[in-house]
Amino acid sequence: MSVLMGRPHRGDTAILTTYDMSPFLVGCVSVRGEGTSARVDGRSLRSVRSRHLVVETFLDLLEEGVVQPTALQVSERCGLSMSSIFRLFEDVDALHTAANAAQIDRMAHLIVDLDASRPFEQRLRSLVESHSRVFEAVSPVRRMAVRLATTSAPIRDSLDAADEFFRVQLAELFAVELSALSASRRRDVLDTLDAATSWETWERLRVRQGVSAQRARRIVGNVVRAALAETRGGDHET
Repeated sequence: MSVLMGRPHRGDTAILTTYDMSPFLVGCVSVRGEGTSARVDGRSLRSVRSRHLVVETFLDLLEEGVVQPTALQVSERCGLSMSSIFRLFEDVDALHTAANAAQIDRMAHLIVDLDASRPFEQRLRSLVESHSRVFEAVSPVRRMAVRLATTSAPIRDSLDAADEFFRVQLAELFAVELSALSASRRRDVLDTLDAATSWETWERLRVRQGVSAQRARRIVGNVVRAALAETRGGDHET
């Protein structure tokens, strides 16, 4: 996952993002001599900045509720012509891939370490609150990514990586409880935790069942607590 925090400003002359810049930067940097700084070709830098602007605009539209932003909508919002947009990206898939990578950068600051040494209820609360913040923020873009994943290997790989990250986080956060179980039972319980705390479950609760974020947090917490009840003896909270 990218370590870039925050979101570059569109007017910044030194926009450095981690997504798909190599086609524009390769061969565009020249060093004039020892002790001098690298110089980026002006035309290539403008292309990078324009590409960044298009991607950020695309993501803004998704977050505002536009299910499938069109090139025309992006053009009208960012001020670049449609022909310029088509020159910047080889095809729509290239734009989607760049937007997916940029989304990772946008959301990176929401991913926090969870302290596995804390008491169970504190760990559970931190997990549910962390997932709530992340899932509420990513849902507009995640919905589109899920639709595109069947035909886009980069987006599919990105979703798989995110799922694996959260599964590993669960295994580490509840390692004490899981270690008390047999191997087969541990796998079943981890699968239950994985499903209960997934974005898909959050989406169903929030969209299909129409529950509030506060109630969704409570429901997810209850499922996790129940799944791990056998490992905690009398230390239960209802």
